[in-house]
Amino acid sequence: MRFLLDRWRRIGTRLYLALGFAVILTLVSGAVGVFYFEQSGDLNFQVRSESVPALEASWTVARETERLRNVGLGLAAEPESGFQGLARGTVVESLERIDAALDVVSGVPELSPDAQAVSEAAYDLADVIDNLSRNREALNSTNQVAADYRSLLATARSDIGESEAALAVLRQVLAAEGETELQGLWDEFTRLHAAGIDPTVASWGEGQGVFYVRSLQLALNANIRDLTVSFAAASVALQNAVASLLAASRAHSAESLGLAVSSFDEGRTLLTAISVISVIAATLAAWLWVGNGMVRRLSRMSERMRRMADGDLETPVPEVGRDEIGELANALEVFREQALEVQRLNLVEKLYEELRQTNAELKRAQARLIAQEKLAALGELVSGVAHEIRNPLNFVNNFSEGSLELYDELSEMLETYRDKMSADDTALLDDISEEMTTSLNRVLSNGGRALAIVERMRGLGVVGGEPVVTELNSLVRDAVQSGTNSFSAEEDGFSVRTVFDLDPDVGELSLVETDFGEAMLNLVRNACYAMQLKQEAANDDYEPVLTVSTRVVDNAAEIRVRDNGTGIADDVLGQIFNPFFSTREGVLGAGLGLPIAADVARRLGGDLSVDSVFGEYTEFTMTLPLTVAAPVESGDLV
Repeated sequence: MRFLLDRWRRIGTRLYLALGFAVILTLVSGAVGVFYFEQSGDLNFQVRSESVPALEASWTVARETERLRNVGLGLAAEPESGFQGLARGTVVESLERIDAALDVVSGVPELSPDAQAVSEAAYDLADVIDNLSRNREALNSTNQVAADYRSLLATARSDIGESEAALAVLRQVLAAEGETELQGLWDEFTRLHAAGIDPTVASWGEGQGVFYVRSLQLALNANIRDLTVSFAAASVALQNAVASLLAASRAHSAESLGLAVSSFDEGRTLLTAISVISVIAATLAAWLWVGNGMVRRLSRMSERMRRMADGDLETPVPEVGRDEIGELANALEVFREQALEVQRLNLVEKLYEELRQTNAELKRAQARLIAQEKLAALGELVSGVAHEIRNPLNFVNNFSEGSLELYDELSEMLETYRDKMSADDTALLDDISEEMTTSLNRVLSNGGRALAIVERMRGLGVVGGEPVVTELNSLVRDAVQSGTNSFSAEEDGFSVRTVFDLDPDVGELSLVETDFGEAMLNLVRNACYAMQLKQEAANDDYEPVLTVSTRVVDNAAEIRVRDNGTGIADDVLGQIFNPFFSTREGVLGAGLGLPIAADVARRLGGDLSVDSVFGEYTEFTMTLPLTVAAPVESGDLV
């Protein structure tokens, strides 16, 4: 225990413990951050991939079920509208959409029972609608037959008395309101038939005659009434199921979103608590331990040492203790006592030693100053590396071009001896020629690319001059036309139709024209490159169109550059502003055009953003304040 107490009194021990505590807090903070970041990411993914699609699908189900109900209401309310002819196709389409939407909802386990209930209720309602449609169709056909009989009976006459009475019975049959009345009329008609009536009149009442038609009408009307009741019940059941599904979807979405927000809040709270604890611990350590326990004692010792240096060796060193400062105080006290004893004997030696130590310290200080100057010179040398690299790159390019020309001459000379060579030697010569030509072309191409990268590196963060008041629309038009013309001149067969939509309210801005022009040139050339790729891959119907617009939005000027080219893939979109990232091949693929444009926008006090749909379009938006301050120096791009 005493050993541990002595170790605790040591300053080094406490320093190690404080450092360990700080490391633990840092690790805990990092672990908490990573944990809640992953948890929040998972919850946000769940919201995007499950909750939101399920909620959208639930609304789709609600719309389609309402469509089903409207079909059924149309069949129930308009018996002769002819709507039943469309009902079956509409019901099938709605069921297909409902099934597709419920497949999405069923992907969420919590919503699967509600989705199953909606599906069953929807199919029950669809069966009722289908039966109602069929009965409506049969009733319409039967009503047509009854109408024909009614017209026929209205004009029919017979000389036989019983036949005229039978005709009157048949006319009453078409107006009979129930089976009982219909049965009574049948008994009367049977009696008249037995007494003898006209055969034609008899045929109208027999078999598929008037009695059958009216009986079928009454049965179909009864079925339709029953189906209407069933439709109402099935409709209510489906409404309840859909309402339950919507409520469950909303609850699940709200719960997922709440969990994501709660996770974020918990992580933020814990990180804040850890940070507060770290600050408090550091403050307490600095105040109680470092301030009182070390700095103050060291200050007293420093004052005592200065007094001893001034020649006061009589006053004892007051510091005592068992830590490093106490040991230093004890050692100083021993030194004071010894110095006091030999003060008169070795004063000269002491002065000489002090002078020697002072001289050594001066030499060390001088060495530090020299090292600092060397580091500064080294920094200047590093800053000029981009400039110095150009010379060897130019040498590589020139040497490669010269070597290609010399090898072409050598190849022409060797061609005169081809007839005298064997087939193997000729094949070997061709292989060597192809390999050397390919290698030298690669050296020349990559040398040119490296030189272009160096040149463009020099443009990062370089201010082009003093800002001047410039009419923005005119500057935009000139820069766009310059970019399209230069690209068309480099790429034979490529042409682009440029559409300008420039807002005159933008007016004049204070800009560095060279910086802004370079940024616009990079955006336009990137757009032309994307449209050229799409033109090469598309058919003859594709026309490259570049749309450039300006407008005033929230006291800022927006410059939009939109092309109908290949667009930017989602996995690439987040990296396009990183220096040296490029999807191009060759010299043009240095990956500095968009970083330079973004850097220029930032130095002008604005911003550069992108909106793109892969395969359709890309639109860059540069936002500049209407009053642009003097450009600031660019920081390091990472």
